[in-house]
Amino acid sequence: IITIVTLFYLYLISGKKAFTSLNNQTGYTVKTLLPTLIFSGIFALFGILSAFMEKPPFIPNWPVNLLLSAVNMFLVGIYEEACFRACASDALLPVLKKTKHPFFLTALISGLVFGYVHVVSVDFSDLQQVLQFFLKILNLLLSGFAFMLLYWKTGNLLGLAIVHGLNDFLPDFLNQIFVFKNVDHSASYTSGNAGTTVVYLIQLVFEIAALIYVYKKVNKNIDYKKLLED
Repeated sequence: IITIVTLFYLYLISGKKAFTSLNNQTGYTVKTLLPTLIFSGIFALFGILSAFMEKPPFIPNWPVNLLLSAVNMFLVGIYEEACFRACASDALLPVLKKTKHPFFLTALISGLVFGYVHVVSVDFSDLQQVLQFFLKILNLLLSGFAFMLLYWKTGNLLGLAIVHGLNDFLPDFLNQIFVFKNVDHSASYTSGNAGTTVVYLIQLVFEIAALIYVYKKVNKNIDYKKLLED
């Protein structure tokens, strides 16, 4: 429902033109964003190794679970890309076009909001949680920059949604198949554990590298002047 509502808002903001490039250059978009999947892929690999060593039991009706999870993640990809990339860009650029750096500010604002809404809870009296709070937002800000560049280059939501969905699906898909021991189902991204902070710092390295790769790949091919005129 929220995916449909978000696409409707995008139509109200930009009209039919928002959907003319919906599947334009999908292969190019997915291929260019592949580096952003590396960190999620590492998580998936550790999950596979854990399953191989632990040999956990299967969840009843796991194929249905897996299919529903895949569909869910793809819809989340459409919703979040339509919201934090397409809607944010098409709504903010006209407001910020007279500023000195409208594209940077648009990516910054949308990226910060994108990161903030992914923080489930945080105890600001816990230094580790505070650090994880800022690292989580920073990691998603950098990821959001990379995805925004591809949106400006192609206007393609389908490719963005596919990669976004895979980023959410890969770290979690084994939990839809096996019953693992000691799995944290709280969906909290700020644990207060030093190990979580280390994971976020490692992720930060991958996010910076992926953004640099995407920026060098597409920035010179983006017609920023035409985007502002449109």
